[in-house]
Amino acid sequence: MVKFLSLAFLLLLTSCVETEKTQLEVVKESTLEALPLLHIQPEVYTLGDIKEGEAAIATFLVRNNNQKTIELVNIEASCGCTAAEPDSYIIESGGFTQLKVAVDTTAKQLGIKKTIHITDSLGNQADAILQFNVVDNPHRVVNVDGVQGIFDGKCASCHFEPLVGKKKGQEIYKVGCAMCHGSEAEGAYAMSLRGFPSLKILEEGITKGNGKAQMPGFAVSEGGPLSPEQIHALAKWLMSLPIKEN
Repeated sequence: MVKFLSLAFLLLLTSCVETEKTQLEVVKESTLEALPLLHIQPEVYTLGDIKEGEAAIATFLVRNNNQKTIELVNIEASCGCTAAEPDSYIIESGGFTQLKVAVDTTAKQLGIKKTIHITDSLGNQADAILQFNVVDNPHRVVNVDGVQGIFDGKCASCHFEPLVGKKKGQEIYKVGCAMCHGSEAEGAYAMSLRGFPSLKILEEGITKGNGKAQMPGFAVSEGGPLSPEQIHALAKWLMSLPIKEN
């Protein structure tokens, strides 16, 4: 009788343990299902002030809330000056990896926002934003020994290379100017390019720039990417835009 009771107790205990494990697994699965399958934390990372020329660096966590192991198959940043590299491209179910993001702030100014977009092997996607404010760096030397600011290093992938070979004014503006002067030349980080008093003055401004790293001369003769014909096409298109009233 005692043996029978002991055996019954063991069977009951085993059943309870198995039930408890099952319940824990259910809780884990439901928790994973309640979260984005691919999740970057934080979704918005604010650094504050960064001195121009110094790297803006932040670390995100990339979490895998799928029931399967995933591989990060594509990591894209919003521009060439931003690098994003994970500690591991393989993430087990319920696990995470660190994602280090670094932005080259050369020739940047004021409020900056960079987007990181990730796709995993199951087709899930996630985005995160790194934002900060670039302030003057009194110790940084620019425009020495041919340094052109936005035409150098990683910046060239956005401000120089895309302009090469473009012929129409509007397409030149879209790939080389809109990021600073606004999508409709209304002004953003940099001044509005609408309403210049003459085509000649505008062409001269594009050709020679204003002497700052953020706006060097765009003409080939000044170390930039644009031919006289491209500058004329760009200036002519800008002069055709109506002045926007505030």
